[in-house]
Amino acid sequence: MKKNLIKLSNRSILSVSGKDSEQFLQGIVTCDIKSIEEKLSYGSILTPQGKLLYDFIISKMNNNFLIDTAESSIDGLIKLLNIYRLRSEVKLDKRDDLSVIVDLNNKKENLDNIDPRINEIGTREILNSKDEFSNINEDDYEKQKIKLGVAEVGSEIKSGELFPMEANLDHLKGIDFKKGCFIGQEVTSRMYRKGKVKKRIIGFKSKDNFTINEELVYNDQTIGTVIKKIEDYGLALVKIEKIINPEREKIKITTKNRDKNAIFIFPSFLSN
Repeated sequence: MKKNLIKLSNRSILSVSGKDSEQFLQGIVTCDIKSIEEKLSYGSILTPQGKLLYDFIISKMNNNFLIDTAESSIDGLIKLLNIYRLRSEVKLDKRDDLSVIVDLNNKKENLDNIDPRINEIGTREILNSKDEFSNINEDDYEKQKIKLGVAEVGSEIKSGELFPMEANLDHLKGIDFKKGCFIGQEVTSRMYRKGKVKKRIIGFKSKDNFTINEELVYNDQTIGTVIKKIEDYGLALVKIEKIINPEREKIKITTKNRDKNAIFIFPSFLSN
């Protein structure tokens, strides 16, 4: 039994192999496939209009690329990649024999396995699904992500609804603007150059109960909606330009039924 590790039941592994696999992925995804060598990288696939379809953590093992993505997304991802594959010599395999394992307490060791988005999420490995792990609550991982302002397609973000910068991919090292072409690059690069992202996903803390899509109100203005809540922690899509002194301010949450109170947990990359 391996202790202090969490097996993520909501993640699946897709293997991409074949002599054209690197070139194939490089022209589609937002991260730089050529820089991946036995380490983890965060990336995504966008629509031609620049909306976020799928996000994932990708690694390379024995010349195969392993894509760690939401279990609810993997069939759609395979279908999309098959459309783009055309005559490329690429093989796609869903690997039910592999599972994603995280260690929230290991933030400095095994740097090759550190979560590529934010170190504080801990390490992440792909191991045999038959291995036994301690039964630690997966909500501990979800709450850690929320505190750090990290959301994922499938569990928090609906595919095709947000631009990647609204989901903070520009700060989470999920887009390489120097790598060259990828699907949706033109729109994404234009938004990045302008530097004007009006909405972002932000974490919040509150003991009140919130429902999905519940409105958040600050200074008598609706500034966002709730997208997830676990115990005392939640995520919301927020109009960040409406918030003053984000690292200190409290916001007032109002609904049709009663007032609620929450405090935004602004991630370090948005606090400056």
